[in-house]
Amino acid sequence: MAKTSIAILGGDLRQCHSAEYLHSCGWDVTCFNTPDFPYHSGITVEETLPQALAQADTVLLPTPLSKDGIHLFQADSQRPPCPLEEVWEHVNPKQAIAAHSLSKEQTALLGKKGCKVFQFAKLPVFARENALLTAEGLLSELIRYTPFSLSSARVLLLGYGCCGSAIGTLLHPLCRSIYVLEQDLEKQALAEKKGICPIQKEDFPMVLPHCSLVINTIPAAVLEKEWIQELPGSCHIFDIASSPFGFEDRLTEDFLLPYFRLPGLPGRFSPESSGQAIGKIIERITDYAI
Repeated sequence: MAKTSIAILGGDLRQCHSAEYLHSCGWDVTCFNTPDFPYHSGITVEETLPQALAQADTVLLPTPLSKDGIHLFQADSQRPPCPLEEVWEHVNPKQAIAAHSLSKEQTALLGKKGCKVFQFAKLPVFARENALLTAEGLLSELIRYTPFSLSSARVLLLGYGCCGSAIGTLLHPLCRSIYVLEQDLEKQALAEKKGICPIQKEDFPMVLPHCSLVINTIPAAVLEKEWIQELPGSCHIFDIASSPFGFEDRLTEDFLLPYFRLPGLPGRFSPESSGQAIGKIIERITDYAI
C-alpha cells in the first residue's frame, strides 16, 4: 500500500511539528517555506511550490492562512513571500486541502477547482485541545503584562465558547471574581456551574467600573465605545479573537487603556503540542472524511 503524502506550506513551528508527527506515522512529508528546523532526514524540503505540491495527496495550509490577505503566512521572513494566488493556481482536483479555517470565497474557489476542502477549527476534538493551549498561553501573557496580581483581579470575559470556557476554568481559582457576557443560555448555565457569573449589558454600570481585566474571545465588537469609557484607567484589555477582533487597534490611543492583541497563542507558547494536535486531526480526516 502506497504511503499517504502531504505538502506542508508556510506557517510557524506548528507546521514543523506537524511534519515531524506525520512523518513518524509513516507519511511522505514535503515542506515548503516552513521555518528552518532540524527536520528528520526523511522529510523533504522543497525550494519551489510546484515541486512541493507535485506528489501530494493532501495539502496542509498554515494557521493563520495569511496575515495580509495576499501572501501565505510565513514565520520565516528570510524566504521569498508566496502569494495566495500562486497556491490556488498550483493545487489540483486530486488534492485534499486542510486548513484551520478559510473564507467563504476561498472555500468556493477551491471547490470550483474540484479540491476536497477540510477546515478543522471547529471540530470539537481539535477545538477543545486548541482552547486549552490558548488558555495556557494567555495566562503567561496576563502575568507578563499586568502590574497587579491575578488574585486581586476582577475579570470580564467576553464570550463563553470553547476558548472562553477553557480560560474561565483556568482563571477561576486564581482571580477574585470572573463575569462573563454570553448570549447562549446553555453556556451561561455552564459558566454559572463553574462559579463564573453570567451578566447582561444591563449589569454593565455595576460591573465595568470595577474591572481590572477584560478578555475578549469574540471576533466582533461587543463592547461599544460608551461602555469602554466606563472601564477604569488601570483596566487591561486582552483580545485573543481572530480578525476582525473585538476592539479597534486605536483603543489605547483613543481611551488610554492598555490593549493587547494576542492571536495565535498556541503557536507561540506550545508549538510542539499544537503542531501534534494538527497532525492528529489530519490523520483523522484522511482516515474517515477524505
